Amino acid sequence: MIIVSLIINILIFFAVLNYSYLNKKRHDPDLPDKPFAQMCLFPVCLGIIFTILVDAFRGVMFYQLILFVLAAILLYWIFFKVGK
Repeated sequence: MIIVSLIINILIFFAVLNYSYLNKKRHDPDLPDKPFAQMCLFPVCLGIIFTILVDAFRGVMFYQLILFVLAAILLYWIFFKVGK
């Protein structure tokens, strides 16, 4: 699932960052070429960083959800089971 997310993020960043350049290049073939690092490597780096950040936050969210469930079970046990 991480690989699919990475590929989608890279494609989205590539499309967003290069859309205007590709459109201008199609209408004016004499337009100078964009540097490879700016055209390809920058969207790839942004896609990798974004994927890592989103997966890290997703992991933190699941960790907090597990802690919440454990706290809820503990509170239920203290107030309803031990109190009787």
